[in-house]
Amino acid sequence: MAYNTNTYFVFFMPAVMIFYQLTPKKYRYITLLLASMVFFLLISKYLIAWTILTTAITYFGGILIDKYLKLSKSKVNDKGEALSSDEKKVLKKKFKKKAKNVTTIAVLLVFFILAGLKYTQFTIDTIYYIINGKTNASILPFAKILLPIGISFYTLQAIGYLLDIYWKRIEAEHNFLHVALFMFFFPTLMEGPILRWEDIKDQMFLGEAITGESFIQGAVRIVFGLFKRMIISDRLNMMIIFLYKDKASFQGLMIVTIAVVTTIQLYMEFSGTIDIVIGSARIFNIVLPENFRQPFMSRSAAEFWRRWHITLGVWLKNYVFYPASTSKMMKQWGKFGRKHCGKYITMMVTSFIALFPVWLINGLWHGPKWPYIIYGMYYLVILMLEIGLEPVALKVYEKLHLDKDGIIVRHFQMYRTWLIIFLGEMLFRANTLEQFCRFMKNMFEKPWDGGFFAGRIIEVGLDAGDVIVATIGTIIIFIIDWKLEKDPDLLTRIPSLPIVKRWSLYYLVIFTLIIFGAYGAGYQPADLIYAGF
Repeated sequence: MAYNTNTYFVFFMPAVMIFYQLTPKKYRYITLLLASMVFFLLISKYLIAWTILTTAITYFGGILIDKYLKLSKSKVNDKGEALSSDEKKVLKKKFKKKAKNVTTIAVLLVFFILAGLKYTQFTIDTIYYIINGKTNASILPFAKILLPIGISFYTLQAIGYLLDIYWKRIEAEHNFLHVALFMFFFPTLMEGPILRWEDIKDQMFLGEAITGESFIQGAVRIVFGLFKRMIISDRLNMMIIFLYKDKASFQGLMIVTIAVVTTIQLYMEFSGTIDIVIGSARIFNIVLPENFRQPFMSRSAAEFWRRWHITLGVWLKNYVFYPASTSKMMKQWGKFGRKHCGKYITMMVTSFIALFPVWLINGLWHGPKWPYIIYGMYYLVILMLEIGLEPVALKVYEKLHLDKDGIIVRHFQMYRTWLIIFLGEMLFRANTLEQFCRFMKNMFEKPWDGGFFAGRIIEVGLDAGDVIVATIGTIIIFIIDWKLEKDPDLLTRIPSLPIVKRWSLYYLVIFTLIIFGAYGAGYQPADLIYAGF
């Protein structure tokens, strides 16, 4: 039951909304939790046991960490007698060590559940290939069957929750059902956004009633997401399936088309689903963090990742980049490097040491496939080049008398970033590394003529109408993104438009979806690609 199906919109969401409204305010979060468990059971069935186990480790681990941290600040002993200064130091060291040990054990347990279910097959296959020069599909063929939906998403949430308690950013939650809802919440279960406890603790459990405003605000966001999916993503999906067949052979302009169409289709699928997710939560007065912020307005790869899959980037920054960049080893290197190697070399090495684990984890998080790992390394190389060449670029702009924030430089940087994105998403979508390398090689081969290109477009399953609708839909979305860049509250203000203008817009979008949406015979809705992560 995906977020873009009739089952979700016609049966599941209405039922949850009705039961939510009928439940007393105090217990509405339990209704959401039960709905989330039903949602999970309908998709992954008995595999919910893994999620419950992770939730239990997270809950009890958090309680213990919080307990030991508070005991480390104790000023009296078990008998209520005041402690001396030396006794306080001993007690603080003792309980801080216990808190650290519990944090380490809990985080490792949560991580090993993910690693065991998701990466065991990949690890064994890789070792087997290194030793024997070939893969063995018969090794652990059941591993993927044991993988519940959304495990990568809720695992990061669990690790973030435990580390935030240890770092004293938050206090442990003592209501197990609250922690369970944080882990299970059905809108975020399959594709995120990745939540942090501080993002939702003040709203997810309040049980505020669904109002006309919350329903309309949520519905507007859902319809916006459906437009991206039904008009563009689902329409292009048939083309994507054909283009990435293992034996498909294309050259020249078709490879460029594959890179561009892959990027557009993935963006419309993922951001469209996130719109549906955010809209679904908004109906229940729960405001989720944004996961996309006009990524194609970016002027660099670094900025792109601050705008694309934002919550994953924030998680990696908070729990990988910052700890790596502020570690004892990094401080020692900084002192040594500045003394013996100079500022530039020190900066480059420091950046690499901090960024390498970020992009290795980013690649591995997406899945046990070499294209994903190389995808992470691809962006690591691009970011290192951006950092290393920035001083050179600034000197070039100065010599050419170009304003680094002027229109010429801004557009040059944006189009350069598009090229980086298009190649990156083709690598991301490739079934194998060999397929991506074949695409890159064939990109520079003929034919480049338009007649051949038009013929191949028809061949991949799109007629002229599909191309026109998908193109116009993409232009509309990018115009809206451009407007959202200038006015982030654009969508939330739609319900406050004058009644004639407002309802004209509603009917226009609804009939557009009905008339031009890709559904029915001949179309295959795009899978929720991130649901597999």
